[in-house]
Amino acid sequence: MVRAALYVRVSTEEQAQEGLSIDAQLKALRQYCRDHHYEIAETFVDAGESARTDKRPGFQRMIAGAKQKPKPFDVILVHKMDRFARNREDSAVYKALLRKELGIDVVSMTERFDDTPTGKLTEGIMEVIAEFYSANLAHEVLKGMREKAERGQALGLAPLGYRIAPGGKFEILEDEASVVRWIFEAYVVKQLGLNRIARFLRENGLTEFGRAGGKFRWSAQGVKVILTNRTYLGEFHWQPRSDATPIVVSGSHPAIVDSGVFVAAQKRLAQNRRDRHTRWGEYLLRGFGRCALCGSTLAYYRDYNRWTKDREGEQRTYKEVLACYRYYQYRCEPGYRNWVAMANAEAAILATIRQVMAGQVSLDPSQILWSGRDDLTRQLNAVRRRLNQLQERFNRQLVAYEEGVLDLEELRAAKVRLNEEKTQWEANLQGIQKLLADDHGAARDLQHALHDVMDQWRDDDPVEVRRMLLGQVLDHFVYNRKKDEVRIVFRLPPT
Repeated sequence: MVRAALYVRVSTEEQAQEGLSIDAQLKALRQYCRDHHYEIAETFVDAGESARTDKRPGFQRMIAGAKQKPKPFDVILVHKMDRFARNREDSAVYKALLRKELGIDVVSMTERFDDTPTGKLTEGIMEVIAEFYSANLAHEVLKGMREKAERGQALGLAPLGYRIAPGGKFEILEDEASVVRWIFEAYVVKQLGLNRIARFLRENGLTEFGRAGGKFRWSAQGVKVILTNRTYLGEFHWQPRSDATPIVVSGSHPAIVDSGVFVAAQKRLAQNRRDRHTRWGEYLLRGFGRCALCGSTLAYYRDYNRWTKDREGEQRTYKEVLACYRYYQYRCEPGYRNWVAMANAEAAILATIRQVMAGQVSLDPSQILWSGRDDLTRQLNAVRRRLNQLQERFNRQLVAYEEGVLDLEELRAAKVRLNEEKTQWEANLQGIQKLLADDHGAARDLQHALHDVMDQWRDDDPVEVRRMLLGQVLDHFVYNRKKDEVRIVFRLPPT
């Protein structure tokens, strides 16, 4: 008796189509097995999976099972060939693997293909038709989305302040809309900054606005997204591709924000962008600082204290700090702000320069960069990336072996090939590291360069002049507040 593996699949778009449901396919395939005296060995199901790719869990389990010895089934039975694959390349590769190497045929219960040239031609034509259907379906879906967009109907989730009405358009959700209006008022009228608005919402949003105010982990970037979203003017925007002309429908739904307030918010955002680097004037360490926790830039911030009274009345005091830029986007270590007082950082770097000049500090070779070292560093990073890729390749093959896609001999052969390549790359790595360890007298040359810079240094010179001098010998510094450590990386000026 012929042992059959049943394979059924529906994509998300086909779920509701009559005759294509999982149950309908299984019912028809089981009846076919009874009529042709097939024994059902296994059943594999992919629900909501597209046949344009082979990355389907049920499909991959079926292929892995087919490679077992002795083979667990003689044929793979499908309702139609487009259930098996709609990509000609995938279809040809897997059919060749199954038929020629494993002795397993793929059989369609509704389409008959024999092994004659005519049968093979017919099968190929059907695969081309299936691939055309798949591509055409994608085109039709895009066409339908465009038609909905032109009517101003939602194509995704509603932004904060709206919900999707039964007709498909946005309608105001008042609880959330109050948060949106407050954000615009705080930014335009109260002149609060993005970070202060985000901090207020994180700390007080739930108590002030209820569930809507505590809906997100508010960040400055999240507040900016709301301030720039033209949906709040009653406009619907949709752009199908990055190079396509966006579709804009004005008045498609009620506005939450007045146009005058929205324009004022855009003007202030634009002004802040222009003033980003000069808002507080030039400062000595701009662009030199790095966060030890995530590698991000240490940017200038003012930590404001409470209002205090003096003889002239109330004034607001602040502390100038360099702090991790990514911390405010929740991309650094959560709950820990890596920062250093500006004055302390400047004093530490200038003190270290004077100690190096006096020979009181010995630097690791990796702390001194020169033009030739840049090329070596790039090569070193490329070799390390390649070694990581080789390890990832082996890990993937190990997973394939565990799932039965590769047998033990195939895994061993792959490991030998990867080890040979890994040995070559490790030899390259050792050679580059040896070259980097030889500093070519860089420490002595750095001392001379530091003396040249400090001979020109005047504390009362404009900050732009002092920053230019510092940039001749300082590449960057890395600060770790947890350890209160600063690591300085110097750069030799070109000779």
